[in-house]
Amino acid sequence: MSHGDRGRNRAVLFVFVMLTGISGAAAEKVARQSVKPESSSNDNARPQLLNADTNPTLRFPIARMGHMNATISFGWLDISRNSIRYHVEQPPSKSQDSFEVPRQQIRGLDFQGLFLEFSNPKMQRIFYLPPSEWESLHSGIGIVSAAEGGVGATQSIERAMQNFDFALSLARPSAPAPPAVVERPVTSPAPPTPAAPATAPNIVLVAPAGAGDKQAVEQDASPLVMRGAVMDASGIPVVTINGSPANMRPQSNQAAEFWSDPLPLQRGDNRFQISAANAAHVETHLDVLVHYTPKVAPPNPRALDEPEIVALLDGGVPSTRVVELIKERGIKFRPTEDDLNVIRAEGGSDELIQTIQQAAVPAL
Repeated sequence: MSHGDRGRNRAVLFVFVMLTGISGAAAEKVARQSVKPESSSNDNARPQLLNADTNPTLRFPIARMGHMNATISFGWLDISRNSIRYHVEQPPSKSQDSFEVPRQQIRGLDFQGLFLEFSNPKMQRIFYLPPSEWESLHSGIGIVSAAEGGVGATQSIERAMQNFDFALSLARPSAPAPPAVVERPVTSPAPPTPAAPATAPNIVLVAPAGAGDKQAVEQDASPLVMRGAVMDASGIPVVTINGSPANMRPQSNQAAEFWSDPLPLQRGDNRFQISAANAAHVETHLDVLVHYTPKVAPPNPRALDEPEIVALLDGGVPSTRVVELIKERGIKFRPTEDDLNVIRAEGGSDELIQTIQQAAVPAL
């Protein structure tokens, strides 16, 4: 059993024990039997799209765990650009679980196997559950199976909370196919109509966060994986990153997710060009600048400063022992020539002076 399956089993076991009250050993057996490979279908992950032309909203059917995970309610989770709203449908006695908050107030978003946890500011625990399963309130096995089957849809809720425009691009319906062409008798030659110019593909960049065309972003970790979505009315375009093909996963006949292989970063500026070309060879380019500054490890809290080194020498500690302490702990100052002269005056050896210079804290 893989690590992912073990994590999912623990989540299934939690839901089953909470809802049925049976023993942990019996529930674990049911949980192991209920874990199935994730479906490759994207049907569950596609939310209902409301108010598409005015205030687009993504609607998901969910179950919400109550306080201390002792109760459960069912209803609709509506996610828009500005707010997140939960409306309880069943049971009516849980109507007080409904809430509506601005999206910027969501904190601590964390996907836990079957559940999605976040704070708004009260802790919430939800999972995707279709309305056909809402009547299974008193049947724990039914709810567990539905929750496990909706793992991909629960992940799509997380994606909608993190990047609404990206999730919206995947939820919009595909453009209808053009009507069939019916040949008609030609009575007289008509002048040719110039073909409309092909439109360019559209690229939405998701990672690194805040990146866009000709925009610089800061990064403190390497390597970097670029992620996004690409759309085109004529079909799925081909995406390259600095000339290398990107990995792609189709979401419809006109849209796909893409991501790069891990990209090592050099300290300072790193330039990337993301290109998408459709069947008509019309291209879109995004030029992204990533400024990489590696994280600096925090200093050892036991590192020595200049007064501590002088105090050790003044107290009779041999220079060789002070050298060992510096190699073990480091120092937390940048020694000046005056500092070194004071240490020499207290009996510091040439080896100690050289060790201090080698361990000097680098300038930021």
